[in-house]
Amino acid sequence: SMHKWQELDAFGAWSPLSARAWHNQKVFDASDCCNDKTNRFFVLMRALLGWQDQPTPIEFFAYAIYWVIAISFGVVMVRRAKKAIGAKLERMRAEMGAAKDKQQEEPAVAAKTSEDAATAEPADSNSNGGSSNEPASAAV
Repeated sequence: SMHKWQELDAFGAWSPLSARAWHNQKVFDASDCCNDKTNRFFVLMRALLGWQDQPTPIEFFAYAIYWVIAISFGVVMVRRAKKAIGAKLERMRAEMGAAKDKQQEEPAVAAKTSEDAATAEPADSNSNGGSSNEPASAAV
């Protein structure tokens, strides 16, 4: 975290307090109500979200930049997911439309096939192997 870098004097003097530069001074102090070392809720918020009860300008800006990047990344990922879902829905709709069209064509094809079969039956019933005494269905 940025606080650890500040304690290592990466951004100027950290100790003593009087020698700190402006960017290592506290922006505000919320330790009375929101102490991140004794209040269990704020201990959790420090662990999960990086809460500081006495942030410095460097920590404040680093935290703000982090959230801008995190939210931007989230927005990009949501847009990609919406685009992918939209494309998948279009493919599914096209496939369902093709299946529906095929189902509508099948009854017409079946009706045409049965008409063709009905016209072909009389010609087939007379040719049952040369013997006209037996019915056509008896040769099973």
